[in-house]
Amino acid sequence: SLAAGAPHPETLDAWELAVRKVYEQHVLRLQKQMLIADSKALEMGLNVQDFRDQIQRQEEEKQDLSDQVSSTKKELDSLREDMEATRKNYDGQLGMLTEHICALSARLSEKDASLASLQAKKVLCGRCGMWNTMGKLLAEPGAGTCQTCKEKVLSTD
Repeated sequence: SLAAGAPHPETLDAWELAVRKVYEQHVLRLQKQMLIADSKALEMGLNVQDFRDQIQRQEEEKQDLSDQVSSTKKELDSLREDMEATRKNYDGQLGMLTEHICALSARLSEKDASLASLQAKKVLCGRCGMWNTMGKLLAEPGAGTCQTCKEKVLSTD
């Protein structure tokens, strides 16, 4: 009986010893398999923890990258708005400058026409009776003198 303790090998029959040996070998094999299974389970547990840590790091990196993308998009939108405002301002200033140049050009054309009209006017020389154009009377050399008699017709002072 088992309650009396382990039987002594001398008291057992040969077939009992053979059965006992088979069971002992089977128990040893099961113990080895258990150790191997425990070792594999521990290794897998460590791998699972490593994978969890890796996933956590990747999730954090993903969130950081997402935040960077969002920040970059906001900055890009802001820059586009600034660029659009600058372009509109530039276009407005360019339009005003164009209008100003056109107005100056028109005034310059009026002045040119007025000057041409003035230079075409004729002044009578009191000495020789010759008509002199204002353009020639105002021109250097001989400013203010008659082209024919060289008498002073117009004072340029």
